[in-house]
Amino acid sequence: MHYSKNIRYSLTYDEFSALKIIVPPIKEQQRIADYLDEKCGEIDSLIGLQEQMIEKLKAYKQSLITEAVTKGLDPNAKLVPSGIDWIGEIPEGWETKPFKELFRTGKGLSFTKADLVKDGIPVISYGQVHSKQNKGTRIDEVLVRFVPEEIAKSGESSKVNVGDFIFADTSEDLSGCGNCVYVDREIGLYAGYHSVIAFSKRKKSNTYLAYLFLTDYWRSQIRCRVSGIKVFSISQAIIKQTSIILPSENEQEAIASYLDDKCSDIDRLIALKQQKIETLKDYKKSVIYEAVTGKTIIE
Repeated sequence: MHYSKNIRYSLTYDEFSALKIIVPPIKEQQRIADYLDEKCGEIDSLIGLQEQMIEKLKAYKQSLITEAVTKGLDPNAKLVPSGIDWIGEIPEGWETKPFKELFRTGKGLSFTKADLVKDGIPVISYGQVHSKQNKGTRIDEVLVRFVPEEIAKSGESSKVNVGDFIFADTSEDLSGCGNCVYVDREIGLYAGYHSVIAFSKRKKSNTYLAYLFLTDYWRSQIRCRVSGIKVFSISQAIIKQTSIILPSENEQEAIASYLDDKCSDIDRLIALKQQKIETLKDYKKSVIYEAVTGKTIIE
């Protein structure tokens, strides 16, 4: 079976059994296999090194975000008890607030994948919230899907604006509990199916909070309350029970700007590593093809 661009091509048993294959002599087969074991092993090792570097970069990015949004940018700042279990000490002058003081919550539109169209009203549903391409701090165009205008009109309460967040209301693992998309610009966007909306009550940037919501510290409040076996449910009530730490407005802007720059640099490095992996995978395919088709002379 071969799938390409959602078109399925079937191969019957008779067609498959009639296919011809290249069969070199046994000794030559062994030489080719030994050669490919060695060459592919070397390439796989190089791919593994790139993957290790990517994981280290991701871990560094996460630690950078956590340190900035929980301790600020001043390493000499005086720390004081926050009064909340999940964070402990915070810089002096920072506030702690209930989530529900800054946001009201709502539900996304009710529709199915079958309702999606090529062009129409932009939506982001839980599948896109959980996408690896979702950085959590901005709307990425690859996440946006579309529904007919009549579906959006029937759910105006699901329209989001700058400063709002779209949370997935289910997750297949604990690490995904708390995944969300931050609405950083106006595109007439609606929250889609299986989502919880956090409507911002303050008319200002929430980029600092978008970074805070990426941390394990903040998400621990959600993870300890979710229920489920194969799928964890994240309700409006659970999200509203969380608390938030807030530096001054100037500090929030400084932290967000600092992390935008630092994370962009790290993301670029990760993208370069991923490109190298794809190049190595393509090279491995060509090495195998050249060897098994006799185009590479193996001594």
